[in-house]
Amino acid sequence: MKAPPLLLILAAQLMIASGNLLVKLLETSAPVFQLVLYRQLFATLLVLPFVWRLQGNLKISPFYKVHLSRALLIGLGNAIFMLAVLHLPLATVTAVIYTSPLMLLVLSAIFLKERIGYRRTVAGIIGFTGILLISQPTEFNLYIGLAFFGAMTTALNSLILKTYSTHEHPFSTLFWSNAFAMVFLIPATWYEGAEFSLPVAKVGLTLGLFYVGMTYCIIHAYRRADASQMAPVEYTGLIFAAILGWCFLDESISLLVFIGILLVIFSSILPSYSELKSRWKSRQR
Repeated sequence: MKAPPLLLILAAQLMIASGNLLVKLLETSAPVFQLVLYRQLFATLLVLPFVWRLQGNLKISPFYKVHLSRALLIGLGNAIFMLAVLHLPLATVTAVIYTSPLMLLVLSAIFLKERIGYRRTVAGIIGFTGILLISQPTEFNLYIGLAFFGAMTTALNSLILKTYSTHEHPFSTLFWSNAFAMVFLIPATWYEGAEFSLPVAKVGLTLGLFYVGMTYCIIHAYRRADASQMAPVEYTGLIFAAILGWCFLDESISLLVFIGILLVIFSSILPSYSELKSRWKSRQR
């Protein structure tokens, strides 16, 4: 029995929030390119046996140009995002990065010709309002700007996934995008010049595990639903971030943050309201 796309996205968001928590627990001076290198390297090695079994060998993907594009977005976007995570409250940086579903709504409408519709538009506006209440931006700083840049790279990556997710097996997509990321990450790590860090390596290994699970869930969800339909559901990662930040980082959840979380929940339900309503009525019969 296949898991519904909604549950796949929820599982992916929980893994993302848990991974961000692990990064947040590192020192603020942790080498970000080294961390991303370990993350992508471990993810590549984890997927390698499945790709080998799937293909019988290791032929370079015919979509190598697509994977190179994703690899650049993965390497640069994740390093920038990790830097923001280290210097901002968990709920705040998560709120900023989750503007990427809003960007994905616009990009999907422009490039994939997907119909957004008034309900999804309203859901996007409500979700963004919730993001503002959670992050409560009083001033613009460098790390907020880096988080927004990371959000844009995530949206572009999701758009590419949506476009090519049916062309290859998910394991093949995972493997080659991560393998090609080494082309950018190894020189970047060398330029960073940081010494080997065992805590960073351990977190990188865990992030690699989460990354494989998260990407696999997202690919399968996008194969069975429109990107614009799934985008509001991705806001639920904010809820996980707020709870984890409160439990492990002593980050407070104020009334405004709580209201923002409620708005995010509402925005994730609104696009599927008609379907949920019809299912509820059918159960009552």
